[in-house]
Amino acid sequence: MKFFRNLLCAVLLVGASVNVQQAAAQQELGVFNSLAVGAGVGLTGVDVNVATSITPYLALRGGLSIMPNFNLSTDVDVDVSGMEGSDVPSTIEMEGSIKRVSGEVLLNVYPFKGSFFITAGAYFGGSSLVKISGHSDALANLPADAGVIIGDYTIPVDENGNVSGGLRVNSFRPYVGLGFGRVVPKKRISVMFELGVQFHGKPEVYTNYGDVSQLMAELDADDTFSDIMDKLTFYPVLKLRLCGRIF
Repeated sequence: MKFFRNLLCAVLLVGASVNVQQAAAQQELGVFNSLAVGAGVGLTGVDVNVATSITPYLALRGGLSIMPNFNLSTDVDVDVSGMEGSDVPSTIEMEGSIKRVSGEVLLNVYPFKGSFFITAGAYFGGSSLVKISGHSDALANLPADAGVIIGDYTIPVDENGNVSGGLRVNSFRPYVGLGFGRVVPKKRISVMFELGVQFHGKPEVYTNYGDVSQLMAELDADDTFSDIMDKLTFYPVLKLRLCGRIF
């Protein structure tokens, strides 16, 4: 019995010694020994995140970016082949929205242990870059190939005269950037500036019903919309953030 009691005491002493050594190592090396929260604004909307230091050279952060519901209305052309001269309108008012929510996991690298950092990681979710919607009673019960023209695509109209779709990008978007400021402040509060790009691939037009058919004959070869779509494979990121250290 005495043997087991001594053995238990020895195990507890070793465990306590290891914990003390680990805590000392964390404190000395700065490995996961701090936590910070941040909030900012930028081209991805409003963002909130949490961060922890891995070493004085590295910090890991994750959070959400929320783009508010900004709307824009404009008139687009209606394509109804073979129904020229009817009461079908030549244009319809469409409303566009850029509202979306994205998650992010990023690693900050501080090569000089100062405020300058290089960051890499990914954004995920929020694949709808732009959402569009419209309605016209005059477009109800039209042929299946009827729709509104956006660039070199026709967005179908449903049987009730509704149009719904938008521009979609990849759900997983690699990210690189750089900036100034500690995401985990050395003191209590810090200001952080960041500039980077999300690589989201070529945007695709989608519709919530029907098929997206590509127009060929009626479009100019140097269609501005198509040129923009071919080149718009990344999304710029510009952020200003306030970070606060919890411990």
